[in-house]
Order: sequence, then C-alpha cells, then structure tokens
Amino acid sequence: MYNTRQAVIIDTGIDMTNCSLAKHVINGNGFKYVGNRIIEEDHFQDENGHGTTCADTILQVFSEAQFYVIKIANSEGKTSTELLQRALKQCLTLNIKFICVSLALTKELYQQDLSEIIQLLENQNKLVFVSVRNGSKRSYPACLSGVIGVGGLPYCSKKAFSYSAHQEIQGVFDDSPIFVYTLAGRFTFFKGTSKANALCVGMSMKILTESLKCNEELTFSEFNDLLEQYARQHEVAELTEVIRPVTESDKNECSEQLRVQIERVMYRITGKELEPDLLLNGPFISQTTGINFNNFYDFWKALEEEIGFTIQDYHQIRILDACSYSALLSFLEGVMNCRTAIMKNV
Repeated sequence: MYNTRQAVIIDTGIDMTNCSLAKHVINGNGFKYVGNRIIEEDHFQDENGHGTTCADTILQVFSEAQFYVIKIANSEGKTSTELLQRALKQCLTLNIKFICVSLALTKELYQQDLSEIIQLLENQNKLVFVSVRNGSKRSYPACLSGVIGVGGLPYCSKKAFSYSAHQEIQGVFDDSPIFVYTLAGRFTFFKGTSKANALCVGMSMKILTESLKCNEELTFSEFNDLLEQYARQHEVAELTEVIRPVTESDKNECSEQLRVQIERVMYRITGKELEPDLLLNGPFISQTTGINFNNFYDFWKALEEEIGFTIQDYHQIRILDACSYSALLSFLEGVMNCRTAIMKNV
C-alpha cells in the first residue's frame, strides 16, 4: 500500500541546508545533461528556490508530508522534456502515489513518449499533478490525459479550491502570494500556478490520508471523483476580506511612531524617501515604495530589529497583511498587542 504522506517533487531540488524542510526529505537524486548525455547524480540541493517553495507550500496544508526529491531543473529553473521523462520513469520504480510537477514545457516534443509513461503511472494508480503555464488556459504536459492539471485563481485561502473531474484542467487552487521558505532559510512570497499545484498536492495528500477510501487501489478516475465531491461539499466562499482604508486611528501617536520606524527601515532597504500620502494611500508592495517580493524578507527582518520584536513563524505573514500601509500597520499592532498581553500574563 502506498504511503499517502509521501510525495515525489520533480523540480529544482530542495534546500537541504534548511533543517525545517530537510527533516521531511526521505531521499532524492537528480538528472542533468553532461554534454549530450543524461547522467543521474545523488545531488539534489536546490540552487534556484522553486522546488523549495513548492515543498514548503505543501507543508502549509499537510504538515505530515514527506518528500522524495528528483532534481531536473538548474539554477535558472530550466529543464527539458527528456529530463522530465527520466524523472517520471524513475517514479515507476518508487512506491509513492503522489507526484508533483510544477512546471510547463515550451515545446511539445516527445508528447507521445510522455503520454505512454503517464499511462504506465496511471496503471500503477499513481497521481501526477502538473501546473498550467501562468497566463494560459492550457499547456503541456498539464493537458495530457492521465494528468491532474492545475490552474489558479486568487481565492486568498490555502484550502479553497474547485474541481471538475471531467475537465482537461481539473483543479483550480489559490494562486495568490504566500510567504514560504526559499534558499538559505529566507522567506519569499510565492504565487502563480506552481503554488496552486503545490496546494493541490498538499490538499490531496491530506484528504486521502483522512479518507477511509484511500488505499493502493484508488484509481485516477476514483481520485478525480473524490476530489470533485469534496470540492462540492466545501464550496469556495466569496472573499469578504478587503484592504482596510486609512482611518483616523492610523494617525494616532502609536501609529505615527510605527510609521516613522517603517519609513526609516524602507529607506535603509530601498534608499527611497516617500511623501506621507504616497505611503498611506498607495499599495505598499510596489515600484513606488521599492518594496517587492524579493526584498520584503530583508525589510521585515530590519523592521523587527528597528521595533524590537519578532514573530515565531513567518508563515503567518499573509499578502493581505502587507498589501497596504494600513494593513501592515494593523498587522504590526496586532502582533505587538499580542506580545504585550503574553508578557503581562507571564
């Protein structure tokens, strides 16, 4: 019987220097070109970050997940159909049901060969999850028969999704940014269909692990029906949370002090000095402020040092908490008030 807590991640590898993630890795290997020849190697350390973010995203919805890592993409995130073929052929030899492939190929070479491998995997009752190319309704290999194709919509919820068993692209999961691990123990905002696909894998592992129907004999068709039924029973609710506008309370003494500290840190990170109205009324993560997905982690670490506080788990930072100055201010005040309350009770 397959262990429903295990998944193969075919991607850029995983950051094995991150103890929080490495403890979830059961084994791994890599495939790469040396000249015109494909070789297998034991090395699967991530040099790009994409595979690491996918693994951490899966863990955000299913913390018991364990990973077999197959590295086929380089530091630039580039791979080939031939390398994907080799990775999928290896999956035929692994006693693991879930296979996460958060990538899209630009050329439809070897489509028949890939389809044949996927058919063999389906015959073993294994599930191959593939993300659709960002900005596309269909892409390859997500649109192949026997694959669970995954697209994205901004549900702003890790667990919200829709599923149509008989569609070419069956799953639609949240593609809005989530704060997860990347390389060197840093965090980054991860978004798009790759993120949606990782959520699909994580939720599928969780649902099947908790389901009495889950066993080695669960077929591709039965899995599709199970996910569609689950999605119907847990319909996606409309997003009711909105960006909080600037209020008079944002201009009180406490908020003013925080604003000064935020501006000081922003200048340290970006070298930009902003007029108060631009900071208060515009989006916080933008070209105007100079804060982006790549440097937000540096900004946050510097802000913690400036204010003199820290949060235990950066995963709790949501994009809605950083999309505007008012949202950031509200989040900071909530964190600091919680810390004050805890200190009073000690």
